[in-house]
Amino acid sequence: MDEYASVLLAFPNAIDLSNEAFHPAVRRHVREVEELVKDSADFGSHAAQLLEHVDPAVNSISYLALLGILLQRDRVPQTNVTLLICITKFLLTFDARQIRYAGTAFSSLLGLIAGGNLFPASVAVDLLATAILRIDPTGTMFTSHHLPLVRLAYFTDNVEPALPVIQKDIVFFPGIKSGADGRPCDMDLSPPAYITPESGLTEKIKNSTVLEYDLLVAKCFIQRRSWQQAFDALERIVSYPSKDHACSKVMIEAYNKWTLVGLLLNGKPPTLPASVSSNIRKAYSVLGKPYASIAEAFEVKTAAALKAEIESLGPQFWAEEVNLGLVNYVLSHYQRWMIVNLRDIYTKISLEDIRKLTQSAETGKELDTEAQVLALLQDMISSGMLNGRVEAAADGKPAHLVFLAPTEELSEAEFATQMLQTAQRIKDLGPIVKATNERLATSREYIRYLARDQKGNGKGIEFGGFETTVEDEDLMTGIMAV
Repeated sequence: MDEYASVLLAFPNAIDLSNEAFHPAVRRHVREVEELVKDSADFGSHAAQLLEHVDPAVNSISYLALLGILLQRDRVPQTNVTLLICITKFLLTFDARQIRYAGTAFSSLLGLIAGGNLFPASVAVDLLATAILRIDPTGTMFTSHHLPLVRLAYFTDNVEPALPVIQKDIVFFPGIKSGADGRPCDMDLSPPAYITPESGLTEKIKNSTVLEYDLLVAKCFIQRRSWQQAFDALERIVSYPSKDHACSKVMIEAYNKWTLVGLLLNGKPPTLPASVSSNIRKAYSVLGKPYASIAEAFEVKTAAALKAEIESLGPQFWAEEVNLGLVNYVLSHYQRWMIVNLRDIYTKISLEDIRKLTQSAETGKELDTEAQVLALLQDMISSGMLNGRVEAAADGKPAHLVFLAPTEELSEAEFATQMLQTAQRIKDLGPIVKATNERLATSREYIRYLARDQKGNGKGIEFGGFETTVEDEDLMTGIMAV
């Protein structure tokens, strides 16, 4: 056993290894550990004992290999408390630099956890999210682990621990070319330079995987009533580029939810991004007609008309569309947006006037009492939807709502805080911009785009003194139809 331990503990022999020294040393170590696992049955029999002498934060590759052996041997690992503790300890402390060289084994472990059988769902989601962000602290790289994470979080109602991942803005996808030079151990590399199918840290990604991920992310935020984040995720699907301008079933589902969430977020129908092609726009207008009718009624018709529009199809239709809850929210928010829009006319208005000027789409009528108006206003103010205050009746004056203007001047401390936050956001964007520029510089599709843009301006692109004309072709060539 001492011989096995000497191999497992041999690396790293120095914490501050340079990239040039680290790369060949870690590759050699990986080969030696793989040989132990592959060629020695006796090694496997000592795995549990060896695990006690290996530090997951220092000898991460060795520890992961031992975990793999124990998980293969144990038919019911979920009952092995000691093993589960070891897995947890590893995922919370592993050396991300080393794991870049053990991506396949690492991904296998995450796959077992995502299966939902090893840990309670809430713990599994937390561990998966932690592991994903330890490999990519920026959270900007989409991997094959993102969809299993959000599936587990949504379908087990454990969204909270997944938020650190699903709130991140995805910028990179596997398979894209990175112009960055350097070895995988270089901690300054951008995520696409080391999180690749070849490294084993992710698999290749299909378009359908990205669409399903964003749809589940949107559902998670809808569940939390986080309308802006839900709207953003749905809009990514609605405007997703597709070969031959095909419109998938997922895109239609997202468009319908996007329309409803847009009403809840802004009180008016959302506008499709300019990048959406005319063919897809036509598909949305035909297949999403019931939702377009709701949006029109919400914006220009009465509460009774909106109520009638929704009820004309019946609750069963909305339930089958899995949008009954959202439709009910639209009904309940109609009057709220009527009240918010009163600020365009009034700075102060009595509760009785609010009662007379607005109607509930849930009943199609005015509220019965000022007390009901007061309760509604207080709820809107506490939720942040309404910037105002209610002043009680006094000195013969009726109770009224005062619309508050947003503060135009910031204190010195508030201004300094905003500046620091802006500076940090700019700093965070730096590596992303650099990696994107490097990628574009070597991208054939981007060169074709530049050529087409120049061609539209009556110019060609000169390479080596010769003018080159590039055909006006579909830049989505190579992207699978959705």
